[in-house]
Amino acid sequence: MHYYYDLLVNLDETLWEFYEWDKKDTIIPIKKIPFIRAKEQDFLNIYSYEGQIEKEWIKTYQKKTICKGSIQNSTMLLISSGKNSLVVEVNDNGKIINRSKLLIEDENNINELATSLKETSIPFKKIKQLPKRKEFRQALEEKKLIKIELKTLKEKENISKCAYLYYEWFGELEKNFDKMIEKCLIELQKTYSIKLHEIASLIRLSYKERL
Repeated sequence: MHYYYDLLVNLDETLWEFYEWDKKDTIIPIKKIPFIRAKEQDFLNIYSYEGQIEKEWIKTYQKKTICKGSIQNSTMLLISSGKNSLVVEVNDNGKIINRSKLLIEDENNINELATSLKETSIPFKKIKQLPKRKEFRQALEEKKLIKIELKTLKEKENISKCAYLYYEWFGELEKNFDKMIEKCLIELQKTYSIKLHEIASLIRLSYKERL
């Protein structure tokens, strides 16, 4: 079994690019992790699908990862195709529960080392294709914030605040509460823009002012 040493990961259900890592994320320092060069198609399947690695196969790698400050961790694998790399966290049944991309300097080093390893077949059963992200993390999080705010405004029937946000958003007045909410939700489905960022910032500011 091959191992890789000293690695930072950001395990999450969503596979964030390294430049999208956030200070509120739990960044895990790994001291030692099993290192596999996967066949190209196996890597692409694991990268692109929810799924499960064969339970008997994964037993070899169970509890082999050592994290800083702990003796062992939930089973993790560092997988590289020689072109791309990622870390996956697997439960006892072989189901992949979290993934992490790597810092660019780590990935370059890992991919180079992987070319000296023999390719390994990983018995992986595809369950469902992972959704393809079309927007960066900031855009997704700000859209989510606005959607939650609109839901809250509707539930509390806060017409005055909704009208304020609506005017800042569209530069026009609208008296019909339902029409304001509906138009905002439709606009939220469009491509992320500087205007959406401004609206998210106004929402954050409105809560800071209450403190």
